[in-house]
Amino acid sequence: MGVAWLKQDIHIQTDIFALLPKLNQDADLANTQHYVSEQLNSNVFVVVDAKNNQQLQQATDFLQHAVGQSSVFEPLQAQVDTEQLGRILYQHRAGLISQQDQQLLDQKDYSSLTEKSLMQLFTPGLPVSAESLKHDPFMLFSRYLLGVSQYVQHNNVQLENGFATIHDPDKISRLFSLKLKHSPYSIDYQEQTSAWIRATQQQLATMQVQSHWTGTLLFANYGTQSAQKEISTIGLGSSLGLILLVWFGFRSLRPLLTEFVAVSTGCLVAFAATHGLFGEIHLMTLVFGASLIGVCVDFSFYFMAMQSQHRNISGFDVLKPLLPSLFMGLMTTVVAYVFLSFTPFPGFKQIAVFSIVGLVSAWVTSILLLPRLPALNAEPAIQRLKWIGEFRIWFQQHRFIRYISLLSIVLIGTSSLFFLKTNDDIRNLQSIDQTLKQEDQYVRERFMGQQGSDYFVVRGKTPEQMQAHEQALIQKLQVLQHQDQLTSFQALGQWIPTQQQQRHNIAALQAIPESALQQYAQNMGLPLNELTAWQQQLNTLPLLTLHDFKQHPLAFLQVHANERLVLLNGIKDVHALKQLQNEQVILQQPMTQLSDLFKQHRLQAQYLFVYALIALALGLSVIYGWRSIVPLVMPVSLALLSTFAIQAWLGVELNLFSIMGTFLIVGIGVDYAIFYRHGHDHPQVVGTALFLCMISTLLGFGLLSLSHTYAIHCFGLTVLFGVIFSFIYATLFTPSDEQHGVISHYQSKS
Repeated sequence: MGVAWLKQDIHIQTDIFALLPKLNQDADLANTQHYVSEQLNSNVFVVVDAKNNQQLQQATDFLQHAVGQSSVFEPLQAQVDTEQLGRILYQHRAGLISQQDQQLLDQKDYSSLTEKSLMQLFTPGLPVSAESLKHDPFMLFSRYLLGVSQYVQHNNVQLENGFATIHDPDKISRLFSLKLKHSPYSIDYQEQTSAWIRATQQQLATMQVQSHWTGTLLFANYGTQSAQKEISTIGLGSSLGLILLVWFGFRSLRPLLTEFVAVSTGCLVAFAATHGLFGEIHLMTLVFGASLIGVCVDFSFYFMAMQSQHRNISGFDVLKPLLPSLFMGLMTTVVAYVFLSFTPFPGFKQIAVFSIVGLVSAWVTSILLLPRLPALNAEPAIQRLKWIGEFRIWFQQHRFIRYISLLSIVLIGTSSLFFLKTNDDIRNLQSIDQTLKQEDQYVRERFMGQQGSDYFVVRGKTPEQMQAHEQALIQKLQVLQHQDQLTSFQALGQWIPTQQQQRHNIAALQAIPESALQQYAQNMGLPLNELTAWQQQLNTLPLLTLHDFKQHPLAFLQVHANERLVLLNGIKDVHALKQLQNEQVILQQPMTQLSDLFKQHRLQAQYLFVYALIALALGLSVIYGWRSIVPLVMPVSLALLSTFAIQAWLGVELNLFSIMGTFLIVGIGVDYAIFYRHGHDHPQVVGTALFLCMISTLLGFGLLSLSHTYAIHCFGLTVLFGVIFSFIYATLFTPSDEQHGVISHYQSKS
């Protein structure tokens, strides 16, 4: 580790999405999804509300200057240079015709076409000059612009100075898109950007301009800040609680030092092994893994409690009869995490490997360290908690009460499972602030409508083939839109006809007979030679290509020459969209697909959990005999049943993190049963030690149930109830192994 540190070869991953599994898809789709994610996540959107045009222009000038001077954003550019875009489109007007005009030309309905042009001539608000009629006598280009404008208009949005603007009676709103310079998931960059945004908000407020901000960076920063705050709060509570617990148990703070030594050793060895195996280590792995190692070290309480009762013999003599149960406690926890490592979930694999290596290292450290230290005074705690051992003896002696309790737990728990629900939504990974959510909703409703994250990927072996597939998809989506199964969609093909279509349009215009031109010229009062000259020069005008269109905001929909995206907004019938798929047209729903993947991994984790229980049962039967399977496995099984029953009553939904918690519970719960099985001749000591272990685990994990992030809350809640019930049921239902005596060994030593 020292060599790696000196070489700066240690890589710590902080991106939360690096924990997530990869979608099972081809490499091209994965690259496309990464491209889309970068496009959507690399901006912060700002809407400013001003009372008048003067305030709005002042805010616009201020933002452009402030962004230009900042080190966190790219210089602020207009969303669209309307004049330049208009000039480019006009230069390529020959093949740009609206769908209605295309249909009339294909049907050779020249009378309807000329009638539309005549009506447009007398339509208010559409000024026509003699010069424009010379270059576009049928006014086809203005109708094309009118047709494509419907694809970008929303709530009376207008482009002013290149920015989307809405005029209301009481205010004027304008949308700005700020381009990030770095990843929105970089913690340092989040802090810098958030500080700049706060200062800018205050400056805009002094101008009496209200601003609304949204973007991936703001949500990611809130998640980071929330996690740091929770870690500080929960960590402080856990630390204070552990100090009080250790003082209560042993009248000394030395166990804190010995646990720190063991945990630090375990973390260092686990860090080296995990980093060497994966090439990097995630920050969340360090957080979860270090806590899991602490669970194993908690069982040092058992040794120290027993050592306090036998001060007249050496620590290693005290350890020797306890070693089998301590070793089995380690192995049961390790087996649970061995099975967890089989999951394809990258985050769980790392946590499992880190925990396994760290648990073993911390256990070895404790075993070698603790017997060398003098005994502590656990007698006061044993006397105060001796009622646990006494109640265990009383409960074990009353067989009828034991059977009735067991039957009640099984019946109530099993019946409650029918009300348990699942929730695999990927959005539960992140805590969301209501204020941020309202700001995001305001920006979307004001300018973006029901824009979602779903889209079609359209491919082709050649650019022409890809454009043909896109046009076919556009026609089908228009049908769904008319059937109210889709609110809207955005595609480059709505603006740019295929080269073949543009040539076809030009050919159709050139095919207009002279008689139709003559009649139209007479009705419009135009010289026939101007129309003839216009018709003849159509072939000289260039065709519109994507290269000419690169200034448009939708230009990013062209992934590469043979692939485009079609964005979908306001999906109301997903099944209808799925019917449009084929080898060249693929529907992508990143959030839905990732949530489905979470569901698959949750189901897989449930099977792994069952396999882990079976493996533990078989291992215990080999060591203790087949009759020991039920006594050792039953308490933790009942604990899990009760845990999920209570969650069903509370309305807590089951997810992947809940199942992750069950692996921790299995290892701990079986440990409790093993200690009680071996400790029949010192129930008060075992009861005290396991009570201290349980409280220590709750302080490490149970407090996570207070987290505002739903996934972590579910994990913490599962461990909270699971550990409590594991301790209670192990105390009540685990029978003693009369053949295993510890006290007699100590008596022979003394």
